[in-house]
Amino acid sequence: MPRSAIAEMRTGLRNKIVSLAGTINGLMAALNPFIWDRPLDDPAKIVGMDAFAQQVALTLKGQTNVALFGPRDTGKTTFTNQLALELGRDHGPDAPAFDVVKINLQRVVSIPGFIGCVHDALSAHPDRHLRRSAQRQFEALEKEIGFDIKVIKGSVKSVARTTEQDAEALHAQLVSMRKLSNHLVVIFDEFQRLAHCPGDPLAVIRSALMSSGANHVSLLFTGSIRTVLQMMLEDSSQPLFGEAAQLQLPVIGRIEFLEYLEFQFQATSKPAEEAALEHLLNLTAAHPRRTQQLAWECWNETRPGRPVQLQTVIDAHNDLVQTIERSEFSAMLDLLISGDDGEVNEVRALQMLADRGGQKLTSRPLVARYGFSSAARIKPTLLRLQRRGLIDEHRGVWRIVDPFFEEWLRRSSPLADTYPE
Repeated sequence: MPRSAIAEMRTGLRNKIVSLAGTINGLMAALNPFIWDRPLDDPAKIVGMDAFAQQVALTLKGQTNVALFGPRDTGKTTFTNQLALELGRDHGPDAPAFDVVKINLQRVVSIPGFIGCVHDALSAHPDRHLRRSAQRQFEALEKEIGFDIKVIKGSVKSVARTTEQDAEALHAQLVSMRKLSNHLVVIFDEFQRLAHCPGDPLAVIRSALMSSGANHVSLLFTGSIRTVLQMMLEDSSQPLFGEAAQLQLPVIGRIEFLEYLEFQFQATSKPAEEAALEHLLNLTAAHPRRTQQLAWECWNETRPGRPVQLQTVIDAHNDLVQTIERSEFSAMLDLLISGDDGEVNEVRALQMLADRGGQKLTSRPLVARYGFSSAARIKPTLLRLQRRGLIDEHRGVWRIVDPFFEEWLRRSSPLADTYPE
């Protein structure tokens, strides 16, 4: 064989080896594409909310405030990330791009805490120009009314402040926000936390952000406790009565979720079998966080280049359900079961929902079987669980929000799959 042919063969073989090595390294270096321990902010990983984001964005740009309800861990914060991107788009002459400020109220228990949350949201805002504008506004505000936001936030003051003084400081702070942009949406995440906050923060919000001079500002209130959020907006004695259109965070379509999962597995060289994908969504009921979590586990348990199989999903799901034994849910049940009759009834109702589903809950056999003294106890108990964010009701059917918690309850129940109706 001519030397040139041999050299060509060697070159071709070397190139194939280099290519194969590159492919192997790529497979080994692939990152798990699923995220479940925090809200998503990558638009490529947010699925099934495009049309709803546009609807809410146009509603807000039309100067209508929106209250958005969704049980915890179902994607509200992720949705607000997508909504902020949609609000930043130009939708025409009457709907230009809007700036967005997101204020997380999850841990607010006082007006100083509220002030601190607003300060944190603005001082860490991703837009440099808006962040610097906020800093200038705060500096001017502190000189004008003589208070230091950082001091109030840290609860360190040589002279004690009253709740009324703190409310005035919050009002001034919120009014100053109106100057940040000619087109502004303020998102109050976990808004229901303000329901029991002293100092009448709802009246402060109405006066500062919903009065004369604030026509360029729209508000989005999100909440995971539907009854509390509705009370804040539907009770005529409340400052925000009738001031927001109420919307429910939609469920992600099954086909959209399937296509998203299929693409993410395939793109990282771990293609998923159709049966595995279908079963994965069946187990999670398309719950956003739990679907991402189970997919994450399945991806980790699958070798590069190998398919995600049905048994992989079953095993990963079993492992995740067992972790509930060491979770906040287990600790909460232990606390409830040692409480008063109302709290013990909450445990009974959770077990009944897990075993039987959310219909015909007041039938006489079920009432006796699960230890309720009467059927009249069931509805108040369900409402208490709803206020805790553990269950939800849709069209007359109650359900446990977290599918893994529900499965753990069912597996540990001595009454599951017994006594058929």
